[in-house]
Amino acid sequence: MNSRFNQNRYGHRLLLIQALRAVAAAMIVVLHAESLVRIYAEQHNYSFAPIEIFPLGAGVDLFFVISGFVIVYSSQGLFAEAGGARKFMVRRLIRILPLYWAALTLRVTGLAIAVLIGAAASFPDLPAIITSYLFIPYDSFGYGADYPFPIVDLGWSLNYEMFFYAMFACFICFTRDKAVLFFVAAILVLVALGGVLAPADTVLQFWTHPIIVEFAAGTMIALLLLKGVALGRPARFLFLMLGVGLWLAIQVSWFTDMSPPGFYSWTRVLIWGLGAAILIAAVALGPAPAPSPWLQKAALLGDSSYVLYLLHPVFFLLVKGALRFVTVPQSCLWLVVFGSAGFAIVAAAAVYRLAEAPVVNFLKAQVGKRAVSAA
Repeated sequence: MNSRFNQNRYGHRLLLIQALRAVAAAMIVVLHAESLVRIYAEQHNYSFAPIEIFPLGAGVDLFFVISGFVIVYSSQGLFAEAGGARKFMVRRLIRILPLYWAALTLRVTGLAIAVLIGAAASFPDLPAIITSYLFIPYDSFGYGADYPFPIVDLGWSLNYEMFFYAMFACFICFTRDKAVLFFVAAILVLVALGGVLAPADTVLQFWTHPIIVEFAAGTMIALLLLKGVALGRPARFLFLMLGVGLWLAIQVSWFTDMSPPGFYSWTRVLIWGLGAAILIAAVALGPAPAPSPWLQKAALLGDSSYVLYLLHPVFFLLVKGALRFVTVPQSCLWLVVFGSAGFAIVAAAAVYRLAEAPVVNFLKAQVGKRAVSAA
């Protein structure tokens, strides 16, 4: 099944997936904008209550399910192909490494300067720096073994992404259906072993948390789509209501402590992860939407979602700087939340267009030239 046929057949549904990617990033950005404003409110003795009824943190779970979906869809020409695993990993590294390593280098440089001028008391140790660049779980912040965050703390999700890519590459030598089923089985075995053996090693513990099941869910939804499974409009509407309803009706905080830096338990998977999977299934397996300018624009925001997710803390530094010189009344705090999120979205779109997309396209072109030369 060639890619042009797939694009014509599934293109409009994939625009919806891209739009959901934008929604996922926006959820995380609004969550962190709330934290920014909450700190500002505390400094000025204001009262500020963040959104609690809607789980903004589930944006990460949406990302994970979408990632599993996109990997299967975009790898159709690589299954059971000689050199497929290498091509797959090169594509993913080109997509992930440039921006993340740039953000990480900027962070390390900033910390070094802060230490030199006395604005910071300590600098990350060498293992923290090395493991951050190599996507290996390591407790860079001293939160404890349960929270092995890299120096760019949002990179914890990328540690899962890269582990997912490496695992998937191991099975891409099989035909598509077998590759997906073997991958899902491997994920379930890993999680089961993690639950039974409870490894003390930080890396093994991190990579066997139940949250990795969300990637497997995404791969299965993509397989269903490519095998021709389709939901009717009533079923699609029901799925949408179920996904959102699950998020709204059941609070993760009822079952688990959400005060630590992170959590990756079955509670999260069965509420946020399952809700995300139901939403993705409704979007991917439902009837293809009619072309719409709004859908096109939302999909474009989805293209810049990686920049938005990774760099919005940098954009928020400008907001924090501005708030030092401006007194915002309590009645306008939510305007600051959404204004900060809107500014980050616009800035991310600009960085994507001017920097990330050109770099990624250049690297893809270079890899393509080398492949032609080798042939």
